[in-house]
Amino acid sequence: MASTDIATQYGSIKGLGRHRVMAETNQDETARLNYHMALHKHLREEVQSGNKTVYETRVEPAFVRANGRKPKDRHEVRKAMRRDPYYQWWACMRRHIQEHGSQMKAPMIERQIDDLVEKARVPDPEFGSLRLDEALEAPRYQTALDMHWFAGSFGAEYGEGDVFQAATYDLGGLYLSLGGKMGPFNDGPGRSVTHWLAEKHPEFKPRRVLDVGCTVGHSTVAYADVWPDAEVYGIDFAANLLRYGHARAEDLGAAVHYSQQRAEETDFDEGSFDLVVSSMFLHETSYKAVYKIVDENRRLLAPGGLMLHVEQPTFDMLPTPYAQFENDWDTHNNNEPFWGTMHNMDLEDVALKAGFKRQDIFREMAPFVMPQADGRMLVADKGAWFFFGAWK
Repeated sequence: MASTDIATQYGSIKGLGRHRVMAETNQDETARLNYHMALHKHLREEVQSGNKTVYETRVEPAFVRANGRKPKDRHEVRKAMRRDPYYQWWACMRRHIQEHGSQMKAPMIERQIDDLVEKARVPDPEFGSLRLDEALEAPRYQTALDMHWFAGSFGAEYGEGDVFQAATYDLGGLYLSLGGKMGPFNDGPGRSVTHWLAEKHPEFKPRRVLDVGCTVGHSTVAYADVWPDAEVYGIDFAANLLRYGHARAEDLGAAVHYSQQRAEETDFDEGSFDLVVSSMFLHETSYKAVYKIVDENRRLLAPGGLMLHVEQPTFDMLPTPYAQFENDWDTHNNNEPFWGTMHNMDLEDVALKAGFKRQDIFREMAPFVMPQADGRMLVADKGAWFFFGAWK
């Protein structure tokens, strides 16, 4: 196991915020992780833009010559692009680096897993709490595949008190693929929510907050930080994520109450929350689950409460079949089969069927907030989150 001195001397992933439960990395491991992040950045910022050039100059003209018209939807664009060597190379590299991420980190976690399990034990929590349910059945939409090519998906357990999957995810995770744009503690989505509320609804001060599908609590901790007087709760189906998230929150001084539950049916009382929120969660569930989750969200909200789900824009909000094709990549290449279906759903209809009133439902783009190491919250010039929500 790398000593604390080694971890301090050589650092870890560039700019990544650390806490006591996070895995330590030695010099070679740190170098590999930083290279991985740099390669992600190169593919995203330097290579991916070439796909549009290839489409406009080669793929679309060839399609028009063969069919007498332009591609009508993202599916026709995808099938045409798959035959182009430039796109093939980029897609191969992106798929490879996505798979390589968890494979690369697994040995780093494995050699120190006993210490991480011990660090995640919090017999006397100072701030929050943890409640697990051994009888909870994991949802099939998570167990039937390796989500994001994450070996074993998020719910895998390898021993008593295990935190292997959580520690692997937290050691970079989206931080690597997005070059740290979500902030040192990966809480950008949560900070975007609090920024949006402060700007558009400054009078809204939630007393009880529920983060559904919270994983290790990146955004959950942000809510506890911004609203210190609120009771903040986080739920997820995976015990290992919650054990780790609880210990992480305690070390960061955040009062978060974690419990192992499925978002479709919780054991909280009706009308017990002012804000029910999620970050990039709905697209990892299923068609039936989305209806059940939104229905449960409404049940949990107190009068005047807010349901808010942070996602990527739905296809109808994108201007061209090519833009829709780019946003649909994960459906076919990143082991997220529900991505495309969810982003094609009529979410207003989902909310209406749950009992929300049409005038209280909204779908809009919100600023992409990038937390900085010095505590500043920068609003990105490019990029935005899609917010789907409703007031009760």
